[in-house]
Amino acid sequence: MPLSRRALYEKRPMVINTVIDNPITSVGYDWELDWPAILYAPVGEMDQRPIGLLILGCRRDHWYTEDDVAYALTLGFSLATLVAALRGPMSRLTESEAQVAHLLSHGLSTDEIAHAIHTSRGHARALSENVAKKFESVSADRLMFPAIQLKRMTW
Repeated sequence: MPLSRRALYEKRPMVINTVIDNPITSVGYDWELDWPAILYAPVGEMDQRPIGLLILGCRRDHWYTEDDVAYALTLGFSLATLVAALRGPMSRLTESEAQVAHLLSHGLSTDEIAHAIHTSRGHARALSENVAKKFESVSADRLMFPAIQLKRMTW
């Protein structure tokens, strides 16, 4: 299991510290393989399913200490409320619905959405309607993407 996924599943930080210097980088660019030190820390509240993943990396030889790991874990707990607030209405959507909401925000039609997500027109229409209901919109055509709503919020 990749360590990023394991960090989310186990709800605890995972660290990769390379002990052998590898002068040959991977084919193309894969930062997870090319960076010698990576720390994954789940972002979320204690004993809750994580809502994100904090990834720290170092391009030079580095060794993450227990203090570094503890700090990243604490930072993940601290960032949970901010990330949850920024996700806002998007947190109620499934992965498919979030994808459809993104496509709707670009003005795609139901047919175009169906083609983009490789599904039937009826399923794309149902997903669009679910998104509209979850955002309490009248129709999918009047759906406002949350990023636009965040710009209008006053702090």
